[in-house]
Amino acid sequence: MAEKKKEPTYEDLSKIYTDEEIAESFVLRSTLSEDEKEEAHKEFLKFRMDRLKNMSESDIILSNLMRMKIQIQNYIEQNEYNPRFDFSNQLKEYLSITKRTQKDFSEEIDIHPAQLNRIIRGKENPNVDLLYRLEKHSEGLLKAKNLYRLHTMKLESEMVNDEESRLAQYDRVKQTLSLAKAS
Repeated sequence: MAEKKKEPTYEDLSKIYTDEEIAESFVLRSTLSEDEKEEAHKEFLKFRMDRLKNMSESDIILSNLMRMKIQIQNYIEQNEYNPRFDFSNQLKEYLSITKRTQKDFSEEIDIHPAQLNRIIRGKENPNVDLLYRLEKHSEGLLKAKNLYRLHTMKLESEMVNDEESRLAQYDRVKQTLSLAKAS
């Protein structure tokens, strides 16, 4: 039976390679005890909290917009409608993240405040021009194409689930095509 070869530890490798060579070439297994792992985890959390406390306002906004972007992308990939991701809800989230009032934001993207309010309340649909402006305002983080997809996913869900409207529109059709049925 073949003898299992022991993986080298950092101590073994440091006798042969420089730290830079080790870091660039290997993924090392941990030699930490459970107590050492717990202590390292605590140090990591402290470091992370210190970094968070020292973030600038701009860093916080960027971080939150990146989170929003990734959530939107994941939602689109799932291709299953969720009202949380309606365009109007995401626009509200965007204003909250960027700390903009509707009035200030409407001035920044050159849209009438009443129109913006109707869009935010879901009473009016966004147009392509607004999607382009929002893409530009976010410095390209929120792509117009993805924002449009948020809107179309809602429309698709409404179409699939609104049998009453479908039947009401069917009733308005006075004549249909006379097509041969496939046998």
